Amino acid sequence: MGHGEQRVRRRPGVETVGALFVALAALLFGGTVVLGKLLANRDFPVTSMLAIRFGFAAALLGATLAVLRQPHRPAAGEGVRLAALGAVGYAAESALFFLALRHGTASAVTLLFFTYPVLVAVYSAVLGMGVPGWLTSASLVSALAGAGLVVGSGGRLAVSGAGVLFAFGSALTFSLYLIGAEVVLERTSSLAASMWVSASASVALALFALLGGDGRLPSGAREWWPILGMGAFTAGAFSSLFVGLRRLGAVRTSIIATLEPVAATGLALVFLD
Repeated sequence: MGHGEQRVRRRPGVETVGALFVALAALLFGGTVVLGKLLANRDFPVTSMLAIRFGFAAALLGATLAVLRQPHRPAAGEGVRLAALGAVGYAAESALFFLALRHGTASAVTLLFFTYPVLVAVYSAVLGMGVPGWLTSASLVSALAGAGLVVGSGGRLAVSGAGVLFAFGSALTFSLYLIGAEVVLERTSSLAASMWVSASASVALALFALLGGDGRLPSGAREWWPILGMGAFTAGAFSSLFVGLRRLGAVRTSIIATLEPVAATGLALVFLD
């Protein structure tokens, strides 16, 4: 897909492809949660971790574009907006999310974060982008029920008050990011858009880490491999999410992406006990 890629008219076959790509993105994002929790347990600075993660993702996406001989530059008029989505939207969302991981289990934080489809539906309705139907509304209610379960339970879904605030802040930020991405992403290919979002998020987080005195590189394989793994998962997740978003819109994309808690919880059960 090059600069000529357009948002596809929604048809059953097109929507099925979009749903599969969003499901793949959810699985990959679930993997980043587990790897991020491993680093949170080692007390690695969140901003440094995310800066390296997004920088490696941008490098992988850039290399993929080169191999496929597709343009790296965004379509005219979309570069600044894509950079803003990464530097402001996704950088803040990720920082809040991984700060939440320091105050709760991976399963709890992920389930709380996935109240964001409700916010996406509200924003979409307010902005005149469509009102969800009964099936979508039922899915949104399920998301809220899951959040209530997390807040009211203990044990393996434990999370502190600070973790709840960080997780909900991340949900709020990501909902705005997803709505913005649907509006901004028009002619730039999904791979190029993912590269620009990743690169701008990396730069913003690196500056924040250096200014805050938290800038440092990983030490040893136990810190390098999780971060590089997160970067690889992020590259695939970003591009898959944008492909799905083009075909489904923000509201339905957010609903299908609630597969991520299933992936994150299952992976956390296996790898984090």
